[in-house]
Amino acid sequence: MEESNNNKKGKNGVVNGSVILSFAVAIFAVFSLAMAGLSVLQKSGVSYAAPTTLPNSFAFNYLNDGDFVKVSNSTRQTPFMVPLYIADNNPDNSIFCVEHNVDPDGYDPNLDNKYTAGEEINDYGLLYLLNKSYVNGVKVTELTDANAKYVESWITQTAIWMYLYETDPTANQATSANYISSEDINDIKNATKLSLYNPTSGDDPIYSGANLYTTYVKPLVDAAKKATDVAILNVSKDGEELSKSDDNKYYYSPLITVTGDPSDALKNYTVTLTGIDGAVAVDEDGNELPAVINRGTKFYVRIPAEKVKTEVQKVSVMVNGVFSTLEGKYFNAATANKQKVVSVIAGEKTISKGVEVEFIGTEDTGMNTVQTIYFIGLIVLLCGVGIVYANAKPVQVKQ
Repeated sequence: MEESNNNKKGKNGVVNGSVILSFAVAIFAVFSLAMAGLSVLQKSGVSYAAPTTLPNSFAFNYLNDGDFVKVSNSTRQTPFMVPLYIADNNPDNSIFCVEHNVDPDGYDPNLDNKYTAGEEINDYGLLYLLNKSYVNGVKVTELTDANAKYVESWITQTAIWMYLYETDPTANQATSANYISSEDINDIKNATKLSLYNPTSGDDPIYSGANLYTTYVKPLVDAAKKATDVAILNVSKDGEELSKSDDNKYYYSPLITVTGDPSDALKNYTVTLTGIDGAVAVDEDGNELPAVINRGTKFYVRIPAEKVKTEVQKVSVMVNGVFSTLEGKYFNAATANKQKVVSVIAGEKTISKGVEVEFIGTEDTGMNTVQTIYFIGLIVLLCGVGIVYANAKPVQVKQ
């Protein structure tokens, strides 16, 4: 960059502030020049989850020909159970059900019915829970053994059902797709032991520990209720003062910062400048910015000096921020009135926001800022010498 931050001076006239202050700082001019430097600040980025997805059509299967995860500390004859559904017979591609009170498409262990993609999921809380699932690479427990995925699947599926139950005003009706019986809710809230259950092989204990509802399920449900895809783009200027390069070739805007809320959802942004020909966006090192700018990059608007007039001109700075978000679809069974299952994918959305920067030039005196400081300093020194001489001259007594 052509100048340093310490040498940037003047608001609506660039040199005005330095002229006013020159009498106080003239003797420090050389020191100020020697200490000149450009500060650089770069913000580190945070990654954003990119969930897996399902094809538009897939076969619906049960894991291991009928595995369920059930609450094994229940005293009920048929305790609360979570089915382990998979797509295309792939044990690593789990499917989650969104209708607890609706039958799946048959209980045949060899079921191979096709599910096809349907309507978009507009419930961001549901998308949040899907994105926090084991199948999308997110663990909510500290478990590391071979049974961890089954415990994680129970937590995710239970959280989905409890979230839909608690957010559906009609879910307390036995005819609602999101209805959960009071007996099942009691099992969920008191679950401290789980078993992997298969109709053929029976029970296999897989978990014994903390209360699963209070430790894992409820925090997920509470977070899902607050989850939102609302994103805010912030574009701010570091003050209002303009600055000019020491060679008088360019004017610079204040430093402009772009941030997002939530910050880790902002992926990148673009900048469009209008109002003055030749305006470009440059980074803190003076390099022109690429078409797509990384999150955390601050910038200046640089204008060729010959394009800046003595009257006020405005440059409009329009920033388009690209945010990560979540998208998903419901998948419908080939048979009508059967359970729906869900998938989630990473999506993007663009939010725009702008600011304006006012540019006003000064008449070119042929001197740059440094020369101006030295010139005024010289005047101050000469004036000082004159004052000293006048005070030292003997006073003649009138006869």
